Amino acid sequence: MPKKAASGVTGHALTGHRDAFLDVAMLPQPDDVTCGPTCLHAVYDFLGQTEPLPRLIERVNSLKDGGTLAVFLGIDALERGYAARLYSYDFKVFDPSWRDLSNTALIERLNAQLQFKKGKRFTASSRAYIEFLEQGGEIAFDDLTPALFDEAFDRRRPVLTGLNATYLYESMREYTDRHNRAHHDDLRGAAVGHFVVLCGRHGDLVRVADPYYENPLGEGHFYDVEVQRLVRAILLGAITYDANLLVLARGRLP
Repeated sequence: MPKKAASGVTGHALTGHRDAFLDVAMLPQPDDVTCGPTCLHAVYDFLGQTEPLPRLIERVNSLKDGGTLAVFLGIDALERGYAARLYSYDFKVFDPSWRDLSNTALIERLNAQLQFKKGKRFTASSRAYIEFLEQGGEIAFDDLTPALFDEAFDRRRPVLTGLNATYLYESMREYTDRHNRAHHDDLRGAAVGHFVVLCGRHGDLVRVADPYYENPLGEGHFYDVEVQRLVRAILLGAITYDANLLVLARGRLP
């Protein structure tokens, strides 16, 4: 992940009263590919479930080339008894015409699509979406607006989101070596995905809990980001199959 000196963008000073934001406790991610489970750990902790982070990292499914997907995190939550909803903007996998399909119909379209499209990450994500739906997870395609964030925050639910860290941090592209260490390289590198947890909104600024402690936007795990920049970062996450929001709850989601 990018070091502080790599970015020309700065985060905003923390705004508002602490009580205006969800009190999410974030641990540092152990390496450059475990941001997803670390964020899930923070959400579980907020919801009252405690367990060692290494155990969660070992349990959550990961991609062969490193990292994970929001849908893998959602599957783990379903298996722990949570209600889980993914808001997806991943048009590599989902066609806009599928917006109002039932879970059964979505599963049918995802299976049919696999006959025509290949690729390790595409196949892995498609099969994971199918498993998520079969286990009772919800996939929604609501427009990504500040009001969508507020709907979760007003119900005191943190939002776990994948996004394009290269855009959010305005950093050099990266590649990851066989030891799961990231290196900046504007020629060999590619845009990278990342997971963070959103904790609330104050005006045009959204409070972000970032598992990457050395992120270039704040001192430590927390900083504020302009909501429209955050929206763009999430949508650009489609490049790396990361354009998803995950909301969890004990009991039903409205």
